[in-house]
Amino acid sequence: MTTSNTDNASRELLDFERIRILYANMKFGYLGVTSGILMLYITVSAFSSSQAANGWLLAVLLANLPRIRLSLHFDRRLRAGTISPANVKPWEARLTWTCVLAYMTTISSIFLPYGAHAADAVLICSLVFMIMAAGGVMMLSTSLPAIVIYLSMIAAAIIVSFLRLPDPIYTWLALIFCVGYFQLLRLIFGQHQMIVENIALKIENSQSALVDPLTQLANRRQLSVVIEKLLPMAERRGDPFCVIMLDLDNFKEFNDAQGHHAGDEQLVRVAGVLRECSRKEDLVVRYGGEEFLMVLPRTIMDDAHVIAERIRAAVKLQTALTISAGVAEYARPQDFEALVRAADGALYDAKKGGRDQVVKATEETGGS
Repeated sequence: MTTSNTDNASRELLDFERIRILYANMKFGYLGVTSGILMLYITVSAFSSSQAANGWLLAVLLANLPRIRLSLHFDRRLRAGTISPANVKPWEARLTWTCVLAYMTTISSIFLPYGAHAADAVLICSLVFMIMAAGGVMMLSTSLPAIVIYLSMIAAAIIVSFLRLPDPIYTWLALIFCVGYFQLLRLIFGQHQMIVENIALKIENSQSALVDPLTQLANRRQLSVVIEKLLPMAERRGDPFCVIMLDLDNFKEFNDAQGHHAGDEQLVRVAGVLRECSRKEDLVVRYGGEEFLMVLPRTIMDDAHVIAERIRAAVKLQTALTISAGVAEYARPQDFEALVRAADGALYDAKKGGRDQVVKATEETGGS
């Protein structure tokens, strides 16, 4: 895997975690949104006509339906495993733009006809907007575009409403609010950067616990995490998947003759071959000292065998060692340990048969 691909994968993982948090915050933030809408409705009802208040409330409820529906849809897709780091990015823009309609209708309360009570209504609406903005900044904290759009719409509404009032004091208030808005934006940019860095640090720490330090492949802990999701998904969808168990031939003898440093170099080279020969959705695990395991989703036995042969040939060409492999396909109902035992049995047959070869699991080896 190239440095560019690694950087892209890191960015995708950061976006995934950032946007996942954004939707989670939205889900819990709807209570605060509801409270703000109720406060605005009371204000509109007190200073304007009941017809205007009820019409505004209906418009707000209808405008919020798309983003509520989107939040529920994201939650379902996330639980089903169909949202991944590779496809999560558009969900940020979708939420941002569905929120714009909700913001516009909510903020429109400040422009309703209040007659002689316009100053009082504008001040109360502004106060409610600022309270909602404080909660909104926390709710949207992981999405800078969403925060900027939200605050800009609120600030513009308050400033324009102040400028429309005849008393000069409101013109001064509008200017002061404008300066405060730009100062707040500066703080928001810094705060957002710090939040993103904390998320990145959390991901980095989490990944370091799931990665083999020498080969930078997944370790058994990461394997367990992936299998917890893969098995139920394979059962639900009926998708095939295979595992390949690989073991370097005569590695102990090589280590004894060449030294552990040379042995480590060979392990790193083999890890590179495994990455080159795997797809993005495959999981490559350092399973033991010189033993590796590959999990291949949506792959049948024959295709897995081709991949294993490609790896065997590449290892022989690019390293000083050869590799043997056993391939097994998941057969329902079967637990993952049984599947690994089947691949391990096939690997044993490959070793017994002369090494440097790939063997498919059969019923005799515990396979399907």
